[in-house]
Amino acid sequence: MSQLFLEILGLVAGLAILIVGADLLVRGAAQLARVLGLSPFAIGVTVVAFGTSAPELFASIGAALLDVEELAIGNVVGSNIANILLILGAGAIIAPIGIHRRVRLVELPIMLVITGLTVGLLLDSKLTRVDGALLAAGLIGYVVFIVRSHRVEIEHEGDEVVTHPKSAWLDVGMVVLGIVALGLGARALVFGATGVALRVGVSEGIVGTTVVALGTSLPELAATIRSVMAKQSDIAVGNVVGSNIFNLLSVLGITAMIHPLVASPSMEMHLWIMLSVSVLMVVFAMIRPAMGRLVGMCFLLLYGAYIAFAFVV
Repeated sequence: MSQLFLEILGLVAGLAILIVGADLLVRGAAQLARVLGLSPFAIGVTVVAFGTSAPELFASIGAALLDVEELAIGNVVGSNIANILLILGAGAIIAPIGIHRRVRLVELPIMLVITGLTVGLLLDSKLTRVDGALLAAGLIGYVVFIVRSHRVEIEHEGDEVVTHPKSAWLDVGMVVLGIVALGLGARALVFGATGVALRVGVSEGIVGTTVVALGTSLPELAATIRSVMAKQSDIAVGNVVGSNIFNLLSVLGITAMIHPLVASPSMEMHLWIMLSVSVLMVVFAMIRPAMGRLVGMCFLLLYGAYIAFAFVV
């Protein structure tokens, strides 16, 4: 009974910490973007995305070191599916999410290509240390590209950015505290959710692609909702796009370098679903420059169908 109480406490406390962490992270990142002369999208796709992907990284490394490789890979695959269908869907229902033309034509296709290449690497049901090193190298190249190409505001507002050292350090402090809070909150929530799920006899693979993936995606959900409410659509979209890319290049790359991964046959269908969902997002973005409530509802319904599929199959 005491263990069950701790698991329920983890669920509640984790959610509360996630909310506080998301608020700190988005506030600090938005201000930091202005101080550094970077676009909000660049901050969202790097700082915010890396911070909210930290739970996936620690969860996957921990699972790999414990030889629970199915959970390690399932965590990333399930998180990327949740990022698009659940997180963008929920954000779009709260308020329309505008997607800038450059993001639709450049960043989203990059995410799609990286997703496709990662699926290709996993077609032989394994991810070697060499594969991991290639993914990690791709991450470095991607970050350099984003910082250089987004040095000027996407909207080209032309406003002068005045740098205040004290303000900049305060913004950095808020970002760091937000990332730490998100990591702690996600860990507490995953602990509680996983414990409760295993009590009802759910397999490790299903736990990885659903419960753990959902738990480690909650920082992205909290940060995206906070961004949408603050009318920071670029940060919201950048967070999702960047998180998906970081999950594939950083989480899988670093984890595979530490411990080679082997995918179970049951994971193949989830890989194709992840790729299909990525294609769906790009298609929607190309058709309409903004994701409204109707698209958000469709995404949420699709995510519900995916969860049902995961538990039934």
